[in-house]
Amino acid sequence: MTFHACQGPDQDVDFFSLHNRKKKEINVDMLDYGFVERCNDLDELKGILALLRSGKEGRYPHLETFTEDRILALLPEKERLKIQRMRATPSQEELSSEKAKLSDWAAEIDGKHRSLQELKRSSKRLPPVRGQAPNVETASTKPLITEVTQKERKKAIPAYDFRAWEKFDVDAAIADIEREDQMTQEEARRQREAKEKRDRERQKELASLPSYVVLDELTAAEREVYALHEKQKGNESFKANENEEAVLYYTRSMAFDDTNAVIYANRAMAHLRLKNFAQAEDDCTRAVLLDPTYFKAWTRRGMTRFRRGKYAEAIEDFEHALMIEPGNKEVEKLLKKTMDKWKEIDGRVEGNQATNDDCPDTMRQATQERPAEEKPFKRFEIIEEDDEDDDANDPNAVEQGAPFQRFEILEE
Repeated sequence: MTFHACQGPDQDVDFFSLHNRKKKEINVDMLDYGFVERCNDLDELKGILALLRSGKEGRYPHLETFTEDRILALLPEKERLKIQRMRATPSQEELSSEKAKLSDWAAEIDGKHRSLQELKRSSKRLPPVRGQAPNVETASTKPLITEVTQKERKKAIPAYDFRAWEKFDVDAAIADIEREDQMTQEEARRQREAKEKRDRERQKELASLPSYVVLDELTAAEREVYALHEKQKGNESFKANENEEAVLYYTRSMAFDDTNAVIYANRAMAHLRLKNFAQAEDDCTRAVLLDPTYFKAWTRRGMTRFRRGKYAEAIEDFEHALMIEPGNKEVEKLLKKTMDKWKEIDGRVEGNQATNDDCPDTMRQATQERPAEEKPFKRFEIIEEDDEDDDANDPNAVEQGAPFQRFEILEE
């Protein structure tokens, strides 16, 4: 970007908030380079600039530019940079790049439009056979849970091996069978509950759609377009810190397409801002199920679990994220903070003493070597230093692989 004093019609833009100043008497003697250079009163300088722009004493473009530069020199750095960004004009190279992107996007949309038109001409929507439900294409193609599989049975003892039969412990074998059956039933129960929970969430997603949208009548391509549109609205709301609206738009996007892990990770970020930690963890879990290689889903679930006091599980999430992206300094920092917290509370998770089996591999030795005395509990909080998410295009950042935003755990 190039920075320069505005010319022509942009002169009327009030970048310096001239309307919001203390009124001071400005006379002709002040319209002088030497006076402007010596003046350190912002309100006086703004008054001089307002008088110069009014044209009552004539127009002096160079003096106006000199006065603007003097005001910028006296402004705080944050406000000065803000004005410079507002006055910035794109270079020819940037304009060409953006025009090329816009042309590519227009061509892509035009291609989708033509394909949809061809589809409508080539197929007529017919009612279902009498007594049968319509065959509707569903948005979700990936199963949420896997079917329960029985563990492999131990190799059978040959009937002629009498010594083996003499050593065979019938009671232990029955106990093993009962234990396996119990584990199978427990796993089936967990999967059934997960499916029921997902069905309830799906109903909420569908309920978020406007009443005029008939999802069953949309093709897969149309759903994809609608899902992208709602996601973009969610990204814009997130960037504007309108987090409740962002949650609504991301939910609508999921109603059109619930197979996109990025949208769940984006909504999790909005839930984190709203301190809806349980919902944020659920969204991250869903994102991980849809895309186990999605780095941001693991890191966000780790941060959410830290906030919920699930330190052991948070450690596992951060370790998994580092397996996907080794050497990430921010995640290494989060992992270290979480490990320190784990050791500080003596391996307690959500008020329950964790067993050695529950403890992550990297923490087992540290937990065993932990002294008996317990330090006073201190609360930690993860705060976001950058409001822009990956996924708002910067949330799209969520999707375009923008640099990982920096988070830090601060002790209160």
